[in-house]
Amino acid sequence: MEEIWKDIPGYEGKYQVSNMGRVKSLSRIIYGRNQYGSFEWRSPEIILRPGRMDKYGHMSVVLNGPRKSRLVHQLVMLAFVGEAPEGMYVLHSNGDASDNRLSNLRYDTQSENVLDVFRQGKAWKKLTVEDVGGIRFGLSCGMSCTELGRMFGVGHQAISKIKNGERYQWLE
Repeated sequence: MEEIWKDIPGYEGKYQVSNMGRVKSLSRIIYGRNQYGSFEWRSPEIILRPGRMDKYGHMSVVLNGPRKSRLVHQLVMLAFVGEAPEGMYVLHSNGDASDNRLSNLRYDTQSENVLDVFRQGKAWKKLTVEDVGGIRFGLSCGMSCTELGRMFGVGHQAISKIKNGERYQWLE
């Protein structure tokens, strides 16, 4: 697949992002001042090395002008697709938060994000689909929320919310 580069909105002429999920700083002249007077410096074009932003493994880079840490998957979608529609988030189709290729990204709802996690056989937060089924079975057998919470490693409030239909109501 051919790598295509596009300017990052708000950073035109300074930074670009590719459909392969890479970010680069463009070669440009930077003007500045220090205690000795004014200066100019030509910065070389360089591929930025992203770091992990959060516990979910999302990759981030720091952009200057204005200086801000930005998530790479959001930059890819912003440059190639545009702003996220209201209530939509950038989702990784394969579940790998470090895979920021355009072909792996899409805008969708938070609910679809949760469903993706379950489809991939992973747990959303601490509970899996099987855990929720076990909790519902335990509740039907008369077990207390506190007991079930200890068994599944969550607070009794989480069990109570499952019991009252406030959480996982979409899961039959």
